[in-house]
Amino acid sequence: MNNEYEPGKVIMAFRQKMNSKQKLYESLDVVLQDIEYENVELIFHSQNDEGDIFLVRLKDKHPQAVFDAIEKIAMYPDIDYVEADYIENKHLNANDPLYSQLWGIQKIKAPLAWNYTTGSQEVVVGIIDTGIDDSHPDIRRNMWQSPQGRIVNGWNFADDNQFSMDVDGHGTHVAGTVGAVGNNYIGITGVCWNVKVVSMKFGLDVASAIAAIDFANAFHIPILNASWGGRVYSLALKQAIDQYDGLFIASAGNNGENNDIYPATYESANIISVAAISPSNELAGFSNYGIKSVDIAAPGTSILSLDLQGGYSPLNGTSMAAPHVAGAAALLKSYFPSLSPLAIKNIILNNVTKLPQLKNTIKTSGLLNLEAIFEGAKQQMRQRIE
Repeated sequence: MNNEYEPGKVIMAFRQKMNSKQKLYESLDVVLQDIEYENVELIFHSQNDEGDIFLVRLKDKHPQAVFDAIEKIAMYPDIDYVEADYIENKHLNANDPLYSQLWGIQKIKAPLAWNYTTGSQEVVVGIIDTGIDDSHPDIRRNMWQSPQGRIVNGWNFADDNQFSMDVDGHGTHVAGTVGAVGNNYIGITGVCWNVKVVSMKFGLDVASAIAAIDFANAFHIPILNASWGGRVYSLALKQAIDQYDGLFIASAGNNGENNDIYPATYESANIISVAAISPSNELAGFSNYGIKSVDIAAPGTSILSLDLQGGYSPLNGTSMAAPHVAGAAALLKSYFPSLSPLAIKNIILNNVTKLPQLKNTIKTSGLLNLEAIFEGAKQQMRQRIE
């Protein structure tokens, strides 16, 4: 059961069934004499001697008013029980036929987060990678275009043209984990069912990566995924990331060692560096780590996602782990559009599933947890309001 409840509503039941309407009305008058309410509704007719169940609609819609009313009503001996009108989880699952093979999406508790939102077409995630196969039927609907429609799907920053089609497969796989179309009876679903993904094809060089970041600033793309890196510390790339207006998700690298891979290791406030774990919650043997340089872990072995020409394939790597976090950031941005990049980062990192296997290995010692992220975000937003 979820601990959320409907404000302005209280459910109560009498100990015994009333013999007459007059007796019922008299009892209600007594029990509710200190309660300011709009009306009382009989919602369940008891089939034995136990009392019927009633819904009391309060005038005061403040959340605390529910518990004030419960405290007052519970004082009367004629009342069997009184409680809030709790909200249940739907346990929403996608109808995509390969959904059962997406162990990573289930491990990070995405289905519970989908009770809040499955995403928004207003949220955009840039995939700086080998491009995206924009003809793939499981992502075509989620492909981005510029506000005036002049740029469709994305841009090729290596050749400076609009041909951003993936001919390698890596970028398409990454994009699928972020935002393959969900609940469309086709293939898989991404972490974020509804989103716009931008094919930001680059040449695996710093210059084209920087150009992609500049493009992201120009088009106000709030989340970037970078499932790549190298050992050279580029001052230019760090400057571009530092001046990027959004959240930059970077894979930690696949050398199986303490991390010195860039951009993941840059000390930039807007970077989340992601390691890979296996289904058994162990750090993947290939995954880089770092108590100061790697922030969080996400599923990264045998990750099923999109392949070229409408296909699907499993891949291993921190490249596969990072887009789980990018998809999580997109979901959170969909539900709370006003959150800043740093606020999204803090909420993600402060609400992980702590794993003893990751202690003294990565900064948070934790696995991405979408259910906890949304609970933490709601609490933070309440504190802002209060």
